[in-house]
Amino acid sequence: MVVLRLGKINNEERKFIPTRLDELEKYLNSMKKIEEYELVQTYHNGYKYRRYNDHGNMKYTKNLKMDKVTDVVEITEEDFLKALGDEKKSIRKIRKYYKDGNYEIDVDCFIEPVSMIMVEVASFVEPLADYRAPKGFVDVTGNEIYENSSIYRGSILSVSTVIEGSDAVGKSTTVDKLLNMGIICRERSMDMFSKYMEFTIPLKERVKRYQEYLKTHEEKVIFLVNNDKKELEHRVALRDVISEYDKKAYEYNQLYFETYQYMMKNDMLEGKLFLVDCTNLTLDEQVEKVKEIIFNKGGIC
Repeated sequence: MVVLRLGKINNEERKFIPTRLDELEKYLNSMKKIEEYELVQTYHNGYKYRRYNDHGNMKYTKNLKMDKVTDVVEITEEDFLKALGDEKKSIRKIRKYYKDGNYEIDVDCFIEPVSMIMVEVASFVEPLADYRAPKGFVDVTGNEIYENSSIYRGSILSVSTVIEGSDAVGKSTTVDKLLNMGIICRERSMDMFSKYMEFTIPLKERVKRYQEYLKTHEEKVIFLVNNDKKELEHRVALRDVISEYDKKAYEYNQLYFETYQYMMKNDMLEGKLFLVDCTNLTLDEQVEKVKEIIFNKGGIC
């Protein structure tokens, strides 16, 4: 059953967009889930109106944000429905609440107006600056695009792109840049594209699996490749920890490139798989080419 937190609530928190769903799943599995419920919220006359739905048990609140404090009062169903009716739009999400030591972890799975996941971290005990986010969590604290009121007004531009490629090709930095613009991308598809991009898997088996996936999923998949071997090796050498995958970055880079070329020549892209050649590009140029594809302005770049 939802336990409402009423009165003047400290609203200081850190916000993260998880770009690696496999790492998010591992993190959530390491904690105990306290509760889960559906949230519908709308904004009316400067207030946030919320409906909490825990398997049919409904509760309603009206929130006023004041600097670092939010004043929360319980309201009636009629009050909520009037605000919702006047505005005629809302955010709908599933909230999962966890505890990580002294940190409170809210995992918001947005359903409307966009499908996305955002993690909010709060604590009344530990300094928020000391929170160590898991791998693949991009900090968007302070970015107005990721305020719920902004999401409500349509600040998120795109949510359905996967960025793939070898180590050191610039996936993480590209995704970070895009996130800061309201373009949400996943880094790697560990259950499909990364999983089968291995030398031990025959090319025809790999591309068959990829094409089947592309036929049944709406998201775009973008391969980043950089054919400058020396540049890739230089980037790898700068890393604090170098894995076996890092050492073969160029070989994997060529595997991505050759896989794409085969699928393109055999008409297997399904209009959803794209390639960006990042060789000799600056990071900003790389990001722009990815954006062109996301917003339907290009194919191979």
